Amino acid sequence: MIVLVICLVASMVIAVVRLSTTPEEIIGDKFHGLPPSFIEEHRAEYGRQ
Repeated sequence: MIVLVICLVASMVIAVVRLSTTPEEIIGDKFHGLPPSFIEEHRAEYGRQ
């Protein structure tokens, strides 16, 4: 049980750090979508849309 709690806390810390260091705003009213270059780089992973 202690290991599960430690993993949960670690994942929360990682998430907070990743969200706080993201250069583009990904949450909220100012979100205007992903940059076209990112979409093109990852198109193969998600298939044609």
